[in-house]
Amino acid sequence: MYSVTSTLVILLIIALINGLPFDANNKNQAAKEALIRNPFNCPAWYAAEGDPNVLLAKTLNPPCQIPSTFPPNLLGGWVVDPGCNASSQPNTCDLHKGAYGCYRHAFASTGPGAQACYDQLGQWIADPWKGAGTLDAETPLGDLAQQALHGIADVVPYYTCCRGLFSQTQTCNLYYEKRPPGQCENKDAV
Repeated sequence: MYSVTSTLVILLIIALINGLPFDANNKNQAAKEALIRNPFNCPAWYAAEGDPNVLLAKTLNPPCQIPSTFPPNLLGGWVVDPGCNASSQPNTCDLHKGAYGCYRHAFASTGPGAQACYDQLGQWIADPWKGAGTLDAETPLGDLAQQALHGIADVVPYYTCCRGLFSQTQTCNLYYEKRPPGQCENKDAV
């Protein structure tokens, strides 16, 4: 049963990868084709990605400071990221070393979203190497199919560029260039 389930999941991921839309303005067809042949190639993923500012324009800037009590929700619809939940410290934030807690926001259950991470004092972290959140091309704040799209569009490239067998600082920088943390705003958090 396990091998059948695993095979089906792998086939679903391959089908989803092959069905992902590419940026129509990106004229680098060779990079797109290389990505389809090998989705675990960070430079090919980077070359096929569009301008992150297009996605950033569709997200909400987080507050620069939040209460150090890390409330469950912030103004504007920000919700606690279960992958980096301050109430679960110290057993959380594995993908955002240096963060104490993170929040996620998306205007819709599909499409881009934002992740904002904070230090223990509630100060927004801007540096990805110190635990900052990242832009999501596909928000994980939707149904199971949307979460799978997030995995393909954002998580697989992260592991490929930053945690893979051949990843290094240069390839991880490529990921952070296409999935930046964005900017925070001086505004009320709660």
